[in-house]
Amino acid sequence: MSVSKQDTVVLARCKRYDPEEVRAALRQIFTFYGGLSSLIKPGQNVLLKPNLLSAAPPSESVTTHPVVVRVMAEMVREVGGKVFVGDSPGHDSQEEAHHICGIQKAIEASGAEALFFSDTAYKKIEGYRLWEVPLAAELDKMDLIINLAKLKTHAYTGMTAAVKNMYGCVPGKNKARFHFEYPAPKDFARLLLDVYYAVRPAFSIIDAVIAMEGAGPRKGKPRRVGLLMGASNALALDNVAASVAGFRPGQVATLAAARELQLAGSDLGSIAVRGLTLEECRVDDFDRGPVSNGQLIRLLALFPMARIRDFIAARRPYPRVNAELCTKCGACYQACPARVIEFNDSIPDLDKAGCIRCYCCREFCPQGAIEVSGR
Repeated sequence: MSVSKQDTVVLARCKRYDPEEVRAALRQIFTFYGGLSSLIKPGQNVLLKPNLLSAAPPSESVTTHPVVVRVMAEMVREVGGKVFVGDSPGHDSQEEAHHICGIQKAIEASGAEALFFSDTAYKKIEGYRLWEVPLAAELDKMDLIINLAKLKTHAYTGMTAAVKNMYGCVPGKNKARFHFEYPAPKDFARLLLDVYYAVRPAFSIIDAVIAMEGAGPRKGKPRRVGLLMGASNALALDNVAASVAGFRPGQVATLAAARELQLAGSDLGSIAVRGLTLEECRVDDFDRGPVSNGQLIRLLALFPMARIRDFIAARRPYPRVNAELCTKCGACYQACPARVIEFNDSIPDLDKAGCIRCYCCREFCPQGAIEVSGR
């Protein structure tokens, strides 16, 4: 059976963040698609959209590694594209994230330009519903977008990779607002799919040279996987990445929602894997975090009945503060979209009555003091 490039994912070995090794792996990925010059025309404005969740050094594996960003920018410039690098971090300022994550040095070394997401434009889409998705207005100045995601676990959606990375194109406080408006993982996953289709990156790369396992997406453990993965369809790419990390069907909310909607790339059996094989790349002991232990939503997105969904959602654990790790920085208070955290220069107090269990507090706690356990 012939498989289109739309349904193909390329896996390339890359054991370390050496520029030449990264370049060789990226070239291998793009060769299947006819080379980068078949994607980018001279003079086009190209946005590289990395994962800049927060201002964290590259050694923590929270963000897309700056060497991947730098080499990708150099390759785009080689085929005549004008390169911009931008994202909207969830908590820290974009400028701070650029410097601490090593992205600013990558921009300067490659001759790219920083693109700051400061204004909002609305794009009409018929997905989760017929609505207008708020996106960074600066995206309209770009001819195409290359999505540079990071493979990490995620307490709320199971995994964050290529599809969820597009959420960074939603600027400002809208990200927190959507967490509050769509507290059920299934609904939030469909929202993420809408954002992805509204942005429609031309190509997606997942940085899994060193991924993050365990308590992702902020305080997990770096895990060497030794791969760069690429595809034109981010859903197909995420599907293969989830298989590499050992996630079972239903454990990744965006993939479960996509299968329910029968979207292209949501069926692993219809995806062709090129380069390395899945069997060569699977990491059998990858720590998939709470979702793999039955503590979170696992099959939530697959249940059609509202009562069953509500019952399962009610079993999701509440976050709690580990007083021994808490430094009273207030990051959880600032990140909480439901505004149910009381903080007066003391240990934060979380009001369970209003908590929507989006785990934003856990995601942005720099000390890993917000824990999610039990039911």
